[in-house]
Amino acid sequence: MTNRACDARPSRRSGLMTLCARVLVAATLAVGVTACSAPEVQTRGNIPTAKKIAEIEPGSTTRPQVESLLGTPSTTSLFDNGETWFYMGAYTQQYAYHATEELERHILAVSFDQNGVVSQVKALNKDDGSEMTLVERKTPTAGNELTLMEQLLGNVGRFSNENTGGKGVTRK
Repeated sequence: MTNRACDARPSRRSGLMTLCARVLVAATLAVGVTACSAPEVQTRGNIPTAKKIAEIEPGSTTRPQVESLLGTPSTTSLFDNGETWFYMGAYTQQYAYHATEELERHILAVSFDQNGVVSQVKALNKDDGSEMTLVERKTPTAGNELTLMEQLLGNVGRFSNENTGGKGVTRK
């Protein structure tokens, strides 16, 4: 007679569980590696097609016609009373959790004369732009900068039940 507690052979059930665990780990790794290697390419903004841009004729196309062809502009110029409309868009890609990278940038500038007729159509891309440096200044704010303890303990002692009958805050 043999004692089952002393039997050193693994059971079929534990072998099956080990095999399932290994398959699960391998499948998880395969999905993780696949997700990291396939970039997600997105279109952002409004990128008019070459066919629509060709329909705009300087000297004859009006503002309402441009809007019906291309839609509402992304922005208008600030310096010439909105006489230039900008249609901006970009193709971007991102690998899993990495930062988004811009692949292409397209900007279409449509300028109008005083009568609302197209005077110029200009296509710009990523190379036509320039990098801007931001100014690292802080705007001073009024008031005190409180520490964490001052914020947590700031209301201790400000509430009183003497004058209000327990229904409110007393002010000094």
